[in-house]
Amino acid sequence: MPRSFQDWVHWLELGPGAQWIRRLALMLGVLILSTLIGYKQFRGPQTEVTLAQAVVGRQLADGNGYTTLVNYPQSAAWLQAHGQRWSTKPFPELHSAPLYPLAIAAALKLIPTSFRSYFFDTALAPPDGFMPDYLLLGLNVALFWIAAMQTFRLGVALFDRTVAWTAVGGLMLSAPVWAQTVAVNGTPLTMVLLLAAVQLCVRVDRGVSEQAVPIFSLLALGVVCGLLFLADYAAGLAAIPVVVFVWLSFAGERWKAMSAVIAGFLLIASPWCTFMIARTGSPVGLAWQDVALKPDGTAADPAVVKATLSASAPAIDLAKLSNKGLTRLQSAVQQHLWTGGGMLFTAFFVAGFLYRFRDPRVGRLRMVFLGLLVTLLLANAFLDSGTGERQPLAVAAPLIVLFGAGFCAVLIASNDQLAPYARWVLAAVLALQAVPLAKDALEPRRIHFQYPPYYPALFIGMRDEMLRRGGDNPGWMADVPAGAAWYSGLRVWAQPASLREFYTIGVDQPMIALVLSPKTLDRPYFSELGRKPDVATARFGDWYDVYSSLVTGKPAPGFPLSLPQKIADNFYVLIDPLAQPYRRK
Repeated sequence: MPRSFQDWVHWLELGPGAQWIRRLALMLGVLILSTLIGYKQFRGPQTEVTLAQAVVGRQLADGNGYTTLVNYPQSAAWLQAHGQRWSTKPFPELHSAPLYPLAIAAALKLIPTSFRSYFFDTALAPPDGFMPDYLLLGLNVALFWIAAMQTFRLGVALFDRTVAWTAVGGLMLSAPVWAQTVAVNGTPLTMVLLLAAVQLCVRVDRGVSEQAVPIFSLLALGVVCGLLFLADYAAGLAAIPVVVFVWLSFAGERWKAMSAVIAGFLLIASPWCTFMIARTGSPVGLAWQDVALKPDGTAADPAVVKATLSASAPAIDLAKLSNKGLTRLQSAVQQHLWTGGGMLFTAFFVAGFLYRFRDPRVGRLRMVFLGLLVTLLLANAFLDSGTGERQPLAVAAPLIVLFGAGFCAVLIASNDQLAPYARWVLAAVLALQAVPLAKDALEPRRIHFQYPPYYPALFIGMRDEMLRRGGDNPGWMADVPAGAAWYSGLRVWAQPASLREFYTIGVDQPMIALVLSPKTLDRPYFSELGRKPDVATARFGDWYDVYSSLVTGKPAPGFPLSLPQKIADNFYVLIDPLAQPYRRK
């Protein structure tokens, strides 16, 4: 350590102090950039899928187990078919993978219990949003920082520090990656796990070069693959290219190496699969039905299936499955490949396959990554329902940028005119990468919640009204049940697919209110929305009658929620006028 003033000056100017100052300046710059971009781009959770996972995280943090406040009619029918009566207890979550909700629960646990009620009960004035939404933003940004650090370490391990810094800059200045991050859908979590898998593959490859079997690294590689499975069931197939890589790498001790990877995977995945098998008979709960589902508005739409009061599983049609998978693969190649986050570096990544790196290790790891990417694309295309927000090409963006930056550096170094100005050329590439992000950062401040259909103050106010009218377990529905449950903290039924199912549910739990948001009512042609079905439903009526009543002002015949309250255009709360304030004993 410096002992005199002169030593301190030397330490700061020429010694390690100068390096630390540069590091602190870089960290401060990243922090300021993250704050600015997150503040400008954040619009709260975007979809029901994300909000449903946030609700499960809230339940875990409150000590209620892996349950949900969203009552899907399909879950209710499934529970009843398996001898479990509906009760005042929350339904078990049967549709989603657990890792992101667990991460949300861990983040919520950081909030002191004494402050948590205020944290969830307070709606900030627009354009500010819901305070727990900002916690989700902070969690995803922190995971994104970890992904950036992993990218740097991989860049140093495979290339050099110049390529590593270029890759980090390309990642941090990518507008699509930031869009995925501020959507708080858990993409950065899967990104971190994929990077960890490739980092461990680097260690395993180093063990092959040293003619040793790195058992610990192989075991950790299996653990990471298991975590990918728990983050996104389809992403668990990443274990396949990993096993192939291990099989090809260890010619003499293949079974020993593969056993370590498989043991690590089972160590993480088997407890959860055992838990779900005991609960549902399937290792992934009802999520296996995603294979047969596609968001197209028909009976195979995931939202329609969840809203149907039936325990019957959708049939898997191979022709429809093939059409779904090929269509999504085409979309991934034509659109998402260039907008997934790599952007400018994607061209270098694709063109780089025409070049063979001098270091054979880089070539091997690039092929491992390609195997992982192709597997994730196929799994997402054929096994996912299409409602998942974690696009494989967005998850793989750090590695696309890294290998793209590596090939870009090779091109510059091989050009006699550009080589002396390599850093300036790389800076120009980063500047081009940053243009869309700069445009987003210069936009005026946006509202920090997704309106419509979500309005935190409305759902918080509805919670108080529902408790006043329905006691501790009020019955109410919404066409955006996950959003209503997240913001209100109450159990909410998803609007059933048919009015007949509405009355069936009402036998066990009478409904006090129904929220109809622009998600349902904001359609191009209201007449199409309210078109009567071909089959008469004279006994129970149809949702057509309810929607039409909002236009005509005439209550739907026999429908108990006959008092509409207009919140905004195409945003109504239908209330039962006979539901009087609840009198507590």
